[in-house]
This record gives sequence, C-alpha cells and structure tokens, in this order.
Amino acid sequence: MLTKKEKKELVKLVAQRNEHLKGSRFWNILEYLITLLLMIVLAFSIRAVLFEPMRVKGSSMENTLLQGDYMAVEKLSYIVKPMKRGDVVICYYPNNDEYTCVKRVIGLEGDTITIEGGIVSVNGVTLKEDYVTTGLTSRHDGVYHVEEDCIFVIGDNRLVSKDSTDGEVGSIPQERVIGRVRRVLLPLSRAKRLVGVDYGV
Repeated sequence: MLTKKEKKELVKLVAQRNEHLKGSRFWNILEYLITLLLMIVLAFSIRAVLFEPMRVKGSSMENTLLQGDYMAVEKLSYIVKPMKRGDVVICYYPNNDEYTCVKRVIGLEGDTITIEGGIVSVNGVTLKEDYVTTGLTSRHDGVYHVEEDCIFVIGDNRLVSKDSTDGEVGSIPQERVIGRVRRVLLPLSRAKRLVGVDYGV
C-alpha cells in the first residue's frame, strides 16, 4: 500500500509526464505540418522547373498522343542541350500566351522545309514518318524557311493540325517552348516512353 505522501508524489509524476507528452504531441504535430509544407513546396518547384503532368487536348497528334492522355513534360534539358528534329514538344503559339499546343519538331533554325503531296523534306532529305497514320494531305504543301532562334513544328495528324505550315502560326520562337514530352502516363493501357525520331538530316 502506498502512503499518502507516495500517492501525492505518484500523482505529481503522472501529471508531469502528461504535461511532457502534451508538449511532445504539439511538437510532433508542428514537425508534421512543417514537413508537409516543405513537400508541397518541393512538389510545386519540381512541377515548375523539372516535370509537369499535362493533359492532351485535341487530336492533332494522333496516334502518338490521343485526346485525354496525360503526358509527362520535362522542362530542363533544353536549357543545357539544343532541341532535336523529331522531338515532341509543348509550346505556345506566337502572340498567344493563353493556350499551349503539342507538336513534333520538324525543322530547326536555318532549315528549309519542303512539303509536296504531303511528303516532308528537310534540306533536301525526305523524312521517314512512320508515326503519320491518318493519311497525307496536300493542304500543307509549300516551301518554308525556319527563322533564326525558331523551330518548325507539325502535328502527326496532318488532317487537322494547326501548326507552322499555317500562315497565322509560322516558325515558333524557341523561347515559346515549355518542354519536351517524355512519357504518356495515363491511361495505363497507353503508358509509354516517347523517343525522338532520328531523320538523318
């Protein structure tokens, strides 16, 4: 049996322990909230600088990308190395900061693009475009010169694409390019890595 004095000491110790636990709980919660905040900041930083998931709107890149696909857009590599013909990129149209588009890079600055009967040539080299499965159209036919610090882009679905062959669009300044499409993320049935095409130009 405990004496009254021992009972009082025990009650005091329990109270001190409970007070200590309250403080620990507070700090645990605070630490959790700080960690959560840092994770959110990191996630937004990664999205702004490195990768961003984006949803395909429209059918101009069928069948490479379908409407509703979620794609991973990588933003950093073009800072350290130049764009390549065959890359699939996200960019803004000239003089339009509201909407982005997804297209394939066909030409780089200084290139001459010739389209005849829907067949594309760059600097006299005819491109092998196995990704074009929707049929060729002559509505893009013409000769195009890619301006300095610009790229020339066309959608894989030539029947509906509004791209550099359109007089309202023309060459796209490289500064208007957001990043390169690396993967299709969703739906899982279409998940894949996008590899650039080497045209041999």
